[in-house]
Amino acid sequence: MKIFANKKIRNVSIVLTVIHALALMFTPRTSWSPDPKELGFWLAIGSAVFSTVMFNVFFVKFPDKD
Repeated sequence: MKIFANKKIRNVSIVLTVIHALALMFTPRTSWSPDPKELGFWLAIGSAVFSTVMFNVFFVKFPDKD
């Protein structure tokens, strides 16, 4: 994929995705869950991955917009 061609951006994206997923999982009083047996765990991971991919796509399509 073109969006992850840059190694530095790819590494930062992976770190931010993991931090985002953990933050969602451990947010109190929400449907997210740190337990892999629950749907909230997979929703948190899916949400973090989806948002990371969307941000990367956005930055590739509009790299020089101010």
